[in-house]
Amino acid sequence: MSIFSKTKVVLWPKAESLEIYLDKNENNTFSFETNLWVEQNDDSLHNLANFFRQNKISEIDVLLDDTYVITKTFIYDSIVTQLDPAEVITLAKDSVDFEISADAVTFDLEADDKRTLVRTRIFNQQKFKILTGNLQKLGLKVLEFETVSSSIAKLYSRFDNDQYFFFYPVNEHEYLALLSNKGNVYLTSYIKKTLPDLKKLLNYAQAFFNNKEPKQYLPGENYKEIDICQSFKKATNVPLPVLSFFVGSSTPSPVIIKPVQAVTDSSPTLKPMENNKKNLLPIIAVFVVTAVIASVIVWFILNQNNKGTEIVPGTSDTENVMPETPQITEAPTPTMAEVDKTIKIQVLNATDINGQAATLKAELVKLGFENVATGNGKEPATSNSIEVKSTLPSAYFTQNVPFFATASVTELAETSNYDVIFTIGTELKTSSVSATPTL
Repeated sequence: MSIFSKTKVVLWPKAESLEIYLDKNENNTFSFETNLWVEQNDDSLHNLANFFRQNKISEIDVLLDDTYVITKTFIYDSIVTQLDPAEVITLAKDSVDFEISADAVTFDLEADDKRTLVRTRIFNQQKFKILTGNLQKLGLKVLEFETVSSSIAKLYSRFDNDQYFFFYPVNEHEYLALLSNKGNVYLTSYIKKTLPDLKKLLNYAQAFFNNKEPKQYLPGENYKEIDICQSFKKATNVPLPVLSFFVGSSTPSPVIIKPVQAVTDSSPTLKPMENNKKNLLPIIAVFVVTAVIASVIVWFILNQNNKGTEIVPGTSDTENVMPETPQITEAPTPTMAEVDKTIKIQVLNATDINGQAATLKAELVKLGFENVATGNGKEPATSNSIEVKSTLPSAYFTQNVPFFATASVTELAETSNYDVIFTIGTELKTSSVSATPTL
């Protein structure tokens, strides 16, 4: 019987890979270098199909990036209760770079005393057809399709059901910005983290809801994915859009969330993610260590001068000053800066030896790391390796994880969901580590 049976499974097909998440505390993330947005044949889907078949996965939920389903809202300066779909297509066609058909647009009408909001969702039918075709070849039944923006809005309505802007990081340089009200999405846009015309984007809140100062939620500034996952008692390596599928009707524990008000400067800048703050830690650590070493040397010299100077009564100061030559001891070796223990780490077992990933995870947990996911490597490996994002000191892991002291180290792409990936290719010799095998 598969360990994954009767477990909720979410597929997140991205442009270059397929991310798979399971509603489990461990062994809950898998990644395949398969692009389901491009038509695949049976041979190219063979390994992926085997994975689903061996683990008895036949029903899934699918998370869609907002590049494939665009959300826009248009304003009618009159009350409208019915609208011809062709007219909606005319409104929406300039908002996308793909062809729109009648069955590719859905919309809702929200009228007040004088006007109507037309909340529109525009599907890229050509891409969507390719995706569903590949899923059928895999023998998978889709229970629900949901966009990243709508998943976040649905989840976050449990904390704030009013109107706000939410900024979710999609890579090192971009946010997905969404405008939500009462759990519904009115606008989505991919924006740079440094955005000169942010004020223009925020003005949509005033246009739609007459709100001059909309609330904003920024990652690392007033919300953290790990805290929200913990509030629902779910694995802390689950992204917010995926978490929405897992929580069902669960009520979250209290989480401190303080929205910030809209900026009013004409050229505002979004504050960087918390990971950017981590970049300063090695610089600060080096500065502190250098200052300490310099202080020790200065103190030593001054102390030796004081000891070597004796004033004899009746003689001049210059005749009796006999300073000893100071002996400068070797400066202590600076210690390496600590690594933030909330970073996301993945451990992949690329051997045929069971329990290796669990063994390494136990070592990382001993070091204080809180967010460690385990899984199996896509291809067998014959040596240990570490992939580390450029913002982290790779030497920390080779020095502090004995199993990987001689492992090869390469740079991890900034778009990865993880900050560090360990791949196990050799047997880990365990004399003092004990762990229950889970792989």
